[in-house]
Amino acid sequence: MKYPLSLIGVPCNICNLKAEEIIMKTDLGNIVRCKNCGLFYRSPRLSDEDEISRYKNLGYDDAYCEILDRSRKDLYLAVLEDIEAYKGKLLDVGCADGYFLGLAQKRGWEPYGVEISDFYLEKAKKNLSKKSVFSVPLKIAKFPSDFFDAVTLLDVLDHLGDPRGELEEIGRILKKKGMLIARVRNGAFHVFLDQLFKKNVFGIIPVSTVFHLYGFDRHTLNILLKKANFSNIRIENSKLTGGNPYYQTKYLERYMINIIKRAYSAFAEVVSLLSRKNVLISSSLMIYAKKK
Repeated sequence: MKYPLSLIGVPCNICNLKAEEIIMKTDLGNIVRCKNCGLFYRSPRLSDEDEISRYKNLGYDDAYCEILDRSRKDLYLAVLEDIEAYKGKLLDVGCADGYFLGLAQKRGWEPYGVEISDFYLEKAKKNLSKKSVFSVPLKIAKFPSDFFDAVTLLDVLDHLGDPRGELEEIGRILKKKGMLIARVRNGAFHVFLDQLFKKNVFGIIPVSTVFHLYGFDRHTLNILLKKANFSNIRIENSKLTGGNPYYQTKYLERYMINIIKRAYSAFAEVVSLLSRKNVLISSSLMIYAKKK
């Protein structure tokens, strides 16, 4: 989809440099890689204001929400199990319809969420207390310092215009030793996938990947989190989500998608174990880190 809006060049969010090489070209700007640290990002791109406006007005439907929630339920429950010891105030940045926070609330967490999409915001307010959901970006919400026991960004960090600034703000509002949990697409995997299928081999995969504002890998995530003053950083392959909620294949049946996903996930885990988690090739990554 093309947007009649001007695009602006941006520097690397980690290095603040514009030493970049073009990896791929899209309607919404190039995907580039920083020559210094290796971060993938979109430049030129929409301004932060235009990007927020785009997400604020994106249209969804109830059926899609239900499919997405159902596909992620096991992942969400696994995340909550992992952070059980930190139970208290939980903030979900980009909380969508509040489904994850609803699961957390049932397990005894005090839920808070921020969401800029008008569609998702109304659903979240119905699913949770209206006082728990805020309709502004995180920095504008101005939560008190040292307030939350845990903050989650599940498939959100790569959408943000300033990931480093957001992580620094999260560090401010987390309690000492509070936990950050994030899930992101593995940028290296998706760039590789795009290059592998850019000629649309046999017409099987017409859209090989979806690239947001940033693409992270284990290396760039470690650098970014350390610069944002986090410690005890653990990055690993993400657990699978169910089904094929993004409809990225045209001809393969749903059960075949699950077979392919599970086979590749198992292979990625073997590679991770053999490399002592130094080589992560899954499609998405999970990040756990503590505020210093």
